[in-house]
Amino acid sequence: MNAEGIIGKRSGVQPTNLFSTDPAIRAAEHPRAAELRRWASDYLSRPHRDLGRSGPVCPYIGRAIGGRYLWVCFVEGRHIDAERITAIVDDLNDLFPALPPRDEPDNELKAVLAVFPDLTEYVDIDVVQQVQKTRFVDKGLMLGQFYPGCTVAGLHNPNFPALDAPLPILAVRYMAPTDFPFLNTRQEWIDTYLKVFAPAIPGFISNSMAAKLVETPAGRFGSASQG
Repeated sequence: MNAEGIIGKRSGVQPTNLFSTDPAIRAAEHPRAAELRRWASDYLSRPHRDLGRSGPVCPYIGRAIGGRYLWVCFVEGRHIDAERITAIVDDLNDLFPALPPRDEPDNELKAVLAVFPDLTEYVDIDVVQQVQKTRFVDKGLMLGQFYPGCTVAGLHNPNFPALDAPLPILAVRYMAPTDFPFLNTRQEWIDTYLKVFAPAIPGFISNSMAAKLVETPAGRFGSASQG
């Protein structure tokens, strides 16, 4: 798959295929690309005893790897501030639809990762993710943050650090039916989720959603939507 000519106008990022078999792409890739592939193949694609459910850590990553649908931009530098990260995220928002594959159903498996291999402080990654999340959700996309020591809990085990990763990453992918727990704190996010998935919401998600709506005092979503 070729992403030639797909370049961010603000930041200059140019996605490359993380699992490309093209020798030229492999020869020119970032030195830590192999580490990222191992994380995707050996961790995300496999079960984990602390996950709290059966199956791999990420239920979609295996097919994405098999189809070579993972794209990556390595952004070097120890002093990358929130403004620079925002420019990169803005570009990913624009570039994502143009990245292969573009045709359903395979396009739902693709993801693009902005990787910051030299960063050791992750506050700006969290800040940008929180500020920018709504604009991605509005388009049926998810913007997720990963980094070493990230403490965001998993869906099935609150002690499982679901977003811990060997490198700091901001990832863009299509919204999935199992994303409801990441979207249930703001009414506009829930509205978008329901527009996309109402006909096919998984049973455990619909049960959780029903319980939350029953237990939630009137007006909670209105106040949460301001947060």
